[in-house]
Amino acid sequence: MQRLSFFKTVAKASLTVLAANSLSAFKQPEEQPDIDRLPTHLNPLAPDFDKVRDDFPRVRDEVYMDNASTHPINIYTAAALHRYTEWAKNNVGEPWWPGWTDSRDACKKQFAQLVNADQDEIAFARSTVEAENNILNGMDLKGGNVVTTDLHYSASLYSYKMREMRDGLKVHVIRHNDWRFDVKDFEKVVNKKTKLIAITLVSNVNGFLVTDLRAISDLAHANGAILYVDIIQGVGNVPVDVRAMGIDVAACSTFKWLMGSKGFGFLYVRRDLQDTVVKTTHHNGGVHFNYSPWTDQADPSKPDIDFTPRTGAGIYEVSYPSYEGVICAQAALKYISELGVANIRQYVRTLTKKLSAEMPRLGYPSITPEGNDSPIVVFTVKTPDATMRKLRQANIHVAMRFGNKLRISPSIYNNNSDIEKLLGVLS
Repeated sequence: MQRLSFFKTVAKASLTVLAANSLSAFKQPEEQPDIDRLPTHLNPLAPDFDKVRDDFPRVRDEVYMDNASTHPINIYTAAALHRYTEWAKNNVGEPWWPGWTDSRDACKKQFAQLVNADQDEIAFARSTVEAENNILNGMDLKGGNVVTTDLHYSASLYSYKMREMRDGLKVHVIRHNDWRFDVKDFEKVVNKKTKLIAITLVSNVNGFLVTDLRAISDLAHANGAILYVDIIQGVGNVPVDVRAMGIDVAACSTFKWLMGSKGFGFLYVRRDLQDTVVKTTHHNGGVHFNYSPWTDQADPSKPDIDFTPRTGAGIYEVSYPSYEGVICAQAALKYISELGVANIRQYVRTLTKKLSAEMPRLGYPSITPEGNDSPIVVFTVKTPDATMRKLRQANIHVAMRFGNKLRISPSIYNNNSDIEKLLGVLS
């Protein structure tokens, strides 16, 4: 019994020390970096990417270039999230709304500005794939067909194939031509029965960036169809303008190039398509009981159960968004805005261009089209397992996909030294 008591005492003391050390790793909220106090290195006229690197502690431990899978959050986003969790820990309760509705609305406004949409065309979503499924569920696809490509996201293609198998939806999957496609490939299959063209702006498979999106949009509209674009692998790193590109519906999660959290994202639906071509499949709102004992005096001009239908893209939402997601996205979008998407693209392009030039010389052929302007480059390898072991042993984190496709996706905190280290290991 004495020994048991001794071990309990030691364990309790150890947990106390561990908890104290864990808490000491976090500064108090007021001491943490605040994105609203603009750091000079985010100046869009002269960004300092050496200091940007310091904003992402992940680089202290390894060379991380797998941002096409998940992008780490920066210290400003982490601080904003910590402030929220401090509130949830110490101050949660009424009044709830005054504290966080501003963040919710500001977040939508920020994303709308990023993609050149109106705020009432933006809804929150839990994920890109769920948003795309909701769009399909809200469309009348009977008697029509959907056109997509084999460079679209695999989980999305699964959804289309399931609808083809179970519901008889006709689906045309365009096969890539040397790891790319263009509007001519669509002209062969799009017709007056086409209801939807669904593509990915930047393919997760090989980083292919669609450059003739407007032409594909015009083709869709000429045949009475609409264009859905999965923008998750582009927005935040590649300029996105839904108006100029002719995008009718788009979706993305925030945990990739928007540098936010998982389980949260955005859905764009062009205003005139809302609840017409793209109907809502679930409803969220409230009602007013216009009878006793719910009210002291009923209004005879109104029904017993009165309600006002919602309008705007909010009709595609159900209940509250993830406020953790909102807070992360709000801070990350501010960071991206201050740094400038054009600057981000230009900087990362210097890294991917070097990889595109050097990797084939080392015996790793590229499947990313030449001159492609996205943050993802992909190469084939002869020994995928051995290659990944070497990279992991060197503390270099990238991705191997589709068997032998080495996907490298650097971001703003990477530098030439990271690229040299990877090339050195692979040589």
